Amino acid sequence: MSRNGSGVYSLPAGNPVVSGTVISTTWANNTMNDIASALTNSVASDGQTPMTGPLNLNSNKIQNLAAGTVNGDGVNYTQFNTPTFGGAVTCNSTLTVVGDTSIAGLTATGNAAFTGTGQVRLPNGTTAQRSATPTVGSIRYNTTLQTFEGYSTYSGQTISTITNSTTTATLTTATAHNLTSGTFVTVSGATPAAYNGTFSITVVDATSFTYTMLTDPAASASTVGSYKVGVWGQIGGGATGNGGDQVFVENSQTVTASYSIPSGKNASTVSPITINGGVTVTVPSGSRWVVL
Repeated sequence: MSRNGSGVYSLPAGNPVVSGTVISTTWANNTMNDIASALTNSVASDGQTPMTGPLNLNSNKIQNLAAGTVNGDGVNYTQFNTPTFGGAVTCNSTLTVVGDTSIAGLTATGNAAFTGTGQVRLPNGTTAQRSATPTVGSIRYNTTLQTFEGYSTYSGQTISTITNSTTTATLTTATAHNLTSGTFVTVSGATPAAYNGTFSITVVDATSFTYTMLTDPAASASTVGSYKVGVWGQIGGGATGNGGDQVFVENSQTVTASYSIPSGKNASTVSPITINGGVTVTVPSGSRWVVL
């Protein structure tokens, strides 16, 4: 073909034709085939031609580019200037963001450093708006309780059986589980694997609760595994109040999970206080638990 690496097209031998020359298949067909090949390897202005190699812009700009909307689209400069990302953003090195940025999902495998003098805004919402699949270490502001809260887990009671009716699992414990409906549990080590995962439960009675699986395991659990109970708790635990006051130290009225006061520490609680069946509070030697 007579097109060089710079994109310049030169007519093949026999052209241009001199006036009065008789048309010959030798040069005419060669010329037409050459032009057809050049056009085939050109980019059509209506976008119907797919690229078969890298597009070298030779330091020139792409102008009037529409904003990208799906995977594989080019990104408009405006989207970087005030970026909005619709999916997860993964950065294996350092992500530096300047200006207002909206990111739907951000996963950082290393440390996240905020060096400004402003503030970091955490997710906030009501108790009912807590995540359906919370992760240990999550923090948020609870607008119902008006407090910052964090999510953690503790080991549940020994499992006796896990049975199913299609995708509804019924988990039975050897002793009272002391849970309430809406609590999150994470089941692991059970067979079939469909029983495993993080679920919101519905309490049936003192030793059993149900949850909905993603798939039907088709049989009762041959290996029951274990479960952890997820809890949202107040972060900090110090005194609170309105108008900047730090006056009121609040505590719950029911101990639903066994707890050991750390060695060398004392604890105080304002009554009334109820310790559920099967739950123990351990006070180590040299420590005190004062119930007022």
